[in-house]
Amino acid sequence: MIARLAVFLAFMCFATIGHSQQTKAGDFPVGTRVEIDGRWDGQYLEAVKLVQEEKDDFLEIKGFIDSIQIEAGTFIVGPYTILIDEKSDFDDSEDDSKSHKLEDLQPGWRVEVEGEFSAPLTFKAIEIEVHTSPEAKKIGLLELEGYVEGEERGEDGVAVLVIHGIRCRVGPATVIPGGIFKKSAQRRIQWDDERPTGSMEWLDGRLTLGGRIKYSMETRTDHDLDELVAGDRTDHKWSASIEATWNQDRQRFLFAKGRWKSTDRIEEDAFDVAPDQEFAVEEAYFFQQDIFQGNPISVQLGRMDFDEGREWFYDTSLDGIRFEWEEGPYSIEASWSTLLGSPPPEVVDRQNRMLIGTWRPESRTHASIYIIDIVQDRQGINDSDPLSPLNESPFFIGIQSHGREMGGDLRWWIDGAYVNGVSGYDKISAFGIDASIARQFDALPMKPYLYGGWAWGSGDDDATDGTDQNFRQTGYQDNNLRYFGVASYRYLGVLMRPELSNLSVLTFGAGLLPDSNSSIDLIFHSYNQVEASTEIRNSRLRAVPDGLHRQLGSELDLVLGLAELWDDYDLDFEIGYFIPGSAFANSADHAWFTSLQLEYNF
Repeated sequence: MIARLAVFLAFMCFATIGHSQQTKAGDFPVGTRVEIDGRWDGQYLEAVKLVQEEKDDFLEIKGFIDSIQIEAGTFIVGPYTILIDEKSDFDDSEDDSKSHKLEDLQPGWRVEVEGEFSAPLTFKAIEIEVHTSPEAKKIGLLELEGYVEGEERGEDGVAVLVIHGIRCRVGPATVIPGGIFKKSAQRRIQWDDERPTGSMEWLDGRLTLGGRIKYSMETRTDHDLDELVAGDRTDHKWSASIEATWNQDRQRFLFAKGRWKSTDRIEEDAFDVAPDQEFAVEEAYFFQQDIFQGNPISVQLGRMDFDEGREWFYDTSLDGIRFEWEEGPYSIEASWSTLLGSPPPEVVDRQNRMLIGTWRPESRTHASIYIIDIVQDRQGINDSDPLSPLNESPFFIGIQSHGREMGGDLRWWIDGAYVNGVSGYDKISAFGIDASIARQFDALPMKPYLYGGWAWGSGDDDATDGTDQNFRQTGYQDNNLRYFGVASYRYLGVLMRPELSNLSVLTFGAGLLPDSNSSIDLIFHSYNQVEASTEIRNSRLRAVPDGLHRQLGSELDLVLGLAELWDDYDLDFEIGYFIPGSAFANSADHAWFTSLQLEYNF
């Protein structure tokens, strides 16, 4: 324990080296008039420059024409539909004596449109200035002049402003005359749990309410790899959540989220399973920024969400306290946490200490080093009972690198960790790595993309030597990701969804984006144990390998995502098909998994 504490303190001292005097920050609260220039990637505007503006009666959009719809009286600029009517006035920036009409416009011309919104992302033009030969420095830029409508945090901690109904990422590379952008106190938004911009607000925006209603149906067929044994099941799940934010001021806020869930399970063996209903408080915490005047340190206290990019080392709600120091592209996060109430059996009496140092050299690119110390002292263990659960106290030292190149068309994800500690009466000494790379070809129809990955967690070749060499994750992971598509999913297999332990997983996939709100992915996985074993740790397969062969099998997944149907609905559909390998009997049957999820956000 002393050695663990020494490593923990040494890491903190190292991470704080180089702390520089705080730069004077710019301030862009909700309601501020701004001009923001950036590049639209279909989901976010990656901000190049952010400037505060004087108030004006009209809003403005400047960008390049993507397409024109003469009969509808509209043309498209980035995510916006520009509506032309009899009151719209065309101007020509190069010849004042000539005025264009809608039918004269051509894709690739640059326009400056002044007007107002008649519907979300539909902009009614009052005055249009046309540039048939735009400056080279403007190529690819979308420029917005309007008011800050909301503030959030992106999946990697970068500030996000909502302007003209779209999310604009303000990262370390964004030019802000007069200082860096200082975020106000706003709750962390999970990267796959975005709220609509029209959440309900009261008391001048200090109280915000939002929520979601979700229905899902899951079917599991032959997960025991034996179609003659009655073991199939179908789950119907309903859930509803309400979340509320009370902004005391720009430094402090309170957040709470409650969820009701009901699960109706239908088993093939005809045994009745009563519907399971529960209500839980998922989050309830207080957040304060700049707790020491002049130092960019924030504190979060209560039940909070611990989440990171692809949920490799955690995605869960825990009770505790978290401190974060952030200045420019650097941040350090330190926390102590546990789970009060009635936690799942595997995490009973666990305490977690986490320390994470992160460097963000540019938008959507970061590198982190972290320490996670988990101490489990489960009470009431019966040493004479072989079925009694044993304590597991792993200590992780890990690295993470997620980033983008080629304007976001090339993306990578790397996670790796060494873990030691104790598992029951054995020492732990294990290593795991998980790496993926993806490439999109956005100049082609439907913007196709390809990706591949390899995940490897060490195995134990001698179960009697007192050292457990099976890698394991923290127990709080979800292994959930989306590459370029709309839907996020379990990227190690939607059917098998294993924990990375004594396992090698090779993945290849391809996808299409028919439009900005829909995607389809086809993914292939190959599974092999590192050391032949009769155990697969935390997998949905219910069959036991023979312990002689390492090839577990392969899986083919299909994932369809449809976002913002009728503005506030999301639909995800998944199919998983597992083909057993030589580690199972020759007579083993194939397994299926399907999932349909419909979600309404408000």
